[in-house]
Amino acid sequence: MDLSYQKTKELLESHGIRPTSQRLEMAHLLLERHQHLFAEEVFHLVNSHFPHASRATIFNNLKLFAEKGMLGTLELKSGVTHFDSNIGPHHHALNEETGEITDVEMDEGLESKVLDELKESYFRKTGKKLENVKLVITLRGK
Repeated sequence: MDLSYQKTKELLESHGIRPTSQRLEMAHLLLERHQHLFAEEVFHLVNSHFPHASRATIFNNLKLFAEKGMLGTLELKSGVTHFDSNIGPHHHALNEETGEITDVEMDEGLESKVLDELKESYFRKTGKKLENVKLVITLRGK
C-alpha cells in the first residue's frame, strides 16, 4: 500500500484521530503494507524509526487506532492480539508451523453462502446468533 505521509495524515483525520508526529509516524509504518503484528512488534518497529516513543504511547495509540477502525484486531490464541493493517473485507490463513498469517479473500457470492451456512449451523447448535464472522483457516503439515 503505497502511502504518503499526506495520505496518512488525511487517514488519521478521517478516523477522528489528531495527527501528532508520533501518531503520523506510527500509522505510516503500520499502514505502508498489510501486516499482522503483536503490540511488542509494533513497539520495536516504531522505536527503530522514532526512538523517543514510549511503550505506553505506542500501546495507547494502537488501542486508539483499533477503536477508531483504522486497524483491525485478530486474536488467534487466547489473550494474544495481532493488529491487522488491512481493514478491507478478508479472512486469514494461519500456518501453524511458521506462525505466518496470510490475508485471504473470497468471492463475494461464495463468502455470503459460506458465512450464512456457518451462522445457521451455529444457531441450530447453540441457539445463539453470530455477528461479524471472520474465518481463520489453520494450515498444518506439508
